Amino acid sequence: MTFETTTCISYQHCELLEYYTKQYNIPLHTFIYLLINYAAKKEKYRFQAFTRLSYRKRMGKQNWKRVHLYVYHSEYELYLDVKKLWKMSLAKIIAYCLDNVLVEFLNYFNKRLKETNTDNYPNYYESRSYTFHFYKENGIHCCQFHWGPPPEVLQQTA
Repeated sequence: MTFETTTCISYQHCELLEYYTKQYNIPLHTFIYLLINYAAKKEKYRFQAFTRLSYRKRMGKQNWKRVHLYVYHSEYELYLDVKKLWKMSLAKIIAYCLDNVLVEFLNYFNKRLKETNTDNYPNYYESRSYTFHFYKENGIHCCQFHWGPPPEVLQQTA
């Protein structure tokens, strides 16, 4: 773990996260990363263009718990990119995923655990493979995000 970020999560969502991290015996940062990664790859929220970043509705300090997440650089890059695409703060992304994607993610996660491995993680392609590519087209600097290995890489390894 090489990076630390802080976010606020509602106590209700903290209880959910605590329950599932204990049930699957995985760290909090890993569960959150897998959930957000799943939601992003499955396009569970439509990207927003030309709008400002949105935040959760304020409910008073007594309703939120400050959580420190220790994450890998690649995980943090994913969080930054999802924030850019969905135009939401990390706290709002976590809340959105818990409210709207959690049940589907858990069904998927349980199925993957039964099918493949015993270390409580989906395989490398599904969980950690995320990259981007910079290029220039017609004088415009571009960045292309890959939520999994780009097709060119898969063809080279086959």
